[in-house]
Amino acid sequence: MTANSVQLMLKIMLLLVSSSAVWTRVQAAARFCAFSSVTIMGGRRRSVCSYVSIHSHTRRIIPKGIIPVYSKCSTARKLSSNIGNDTSDAAAAVQAAPGITIQTALNDAVKALERKLVPEPEESALHLLSHSLDLSWENGHRELREILRLPSTSNSMLANQLMSDEQINTFQSLLGRRINLEPLQYIIGQWDFHDLVRLKIKEPMLCPRPETEELVEFVLEEVSELIRNRGSTNERIRILDVGCGTGAIGLAIANRYRDEVQVLALDVLPEAVELSNDNAKRFLANHVGEKKGHKLNTTYKAILCSADDYTNTQEGEVYKMGFDVVVSNPPYIPTKDMTTLSEDVSRYESDKALCGGDDGLDIIRHIVKRLPEWTTGNCWLEVDDSHPSLIADWLSPGSLESARFGVECVSTYKDFCGR
Repeated sequence: MTANSVQLMLKIMLLLVSSSAVWTRVQAAARFCAFSSVTIMGGRRRSVCSYVSIHSHTRRIIPKGIIPVYSKCSTARKLSSNIGNDTSDAAAAVQAAPGITIQTALNDAVKALERKLVPEPEESALHLLSHSLDLSWENGHRELREILRLPSTSNSMLANQLMSDEQINTFQSLLGRRINLEPLQYIIGQWDFHDLVRLKIKEPMLCPRPETEELVEFVLEEVSELIRNRGSTNERIRILDVGCGTGAIGLAIANRYRDEVQVLALDVLPEAVELSNDNAKRFLANHVGEKKGHKLNTTYKAILCSADDYTNTQEGEVYKMGFDVVVSNPPYIPTKDMTTLSEDVSRYESDKALCGGDDGLDIIRHIVKRLPEWTTGNCWLEVDDSHPSLIADWLSPGSLESARFGVECVSTYKDFCGR
């Protein structure tokens, strides 16, 4: 490494399907942090996560802990072959006849989804019926959940309320889409993520995964420390979100520290850039700059650009660098594993947001290559369960690749389950 190498730390937090979970610690000429996971409600298998942490020569970072997360699902993969495109049970579930009550419709819908082996049938029915009835987003599905526990002779007003023809037709249509394994987030068009309530979701962007909220918490902890240590300059903490999708990660960070951060988000899908900026308006437009006169587009902005193209080493637009933190949920599924994904993933979510090439590391390599230009701070990534050993070999101490990128993998840690 040269004397003028930037200091880069790399941390990789990994979500596993079946293989060993590990922490990998790395020394680096630059600082890079990463987190790994893939899933959402609706068919993905719960798994454990492990972390790969890469450290600079100047300081040692101690892992804060390991948490359960979701991963690429094999459970739903087994189920999907039994479902196909037959949605006849959707109509059978809720008979469009006078006098059907909410309780009857709910119970029949759960049974229909169970017969078709749709993952999480109760949760699916609760959310879809709440949406069909236009109940409160915050409490509707909870009120309906109580009905599931009631006997058929219950005197509950909501349970015995008759559904209108319009409500029945809407519910039947939504059930048909769910029986075809369309993710709930796409059907409803919104979902909660971290502190963001009713984040807009559209196909083919990845649906926000609940475990990614843990990634946000790690980044927020980092940002909080940077804010405390920035001194009297009051300069805003700059964050780069690579592959923003719905904007969930970057917006969750901006939402917490509205007057303290600037988030720039990148994506290669025009519809992702549009959706992220729309969500920014929804969550930040009426709140940012309340204290310091900041504008929305200085707090959060998504642009159409790839990780490899966000550089000043090529002709074209000159980009502002010097980010304090980089975060990314990049495409990392190896090509050979794409055919094993469950139908709710493979049929609806973008291949560009899922597939990371032959070994799943294509975009991660681009990010690692660009990190010294982007930041002297930390970077957090999501990676595949097959990547710890690959990264350890790729960035092993003293290797040519390690010298070229200024990153060394020096140790590993097992996850809290001992895998």
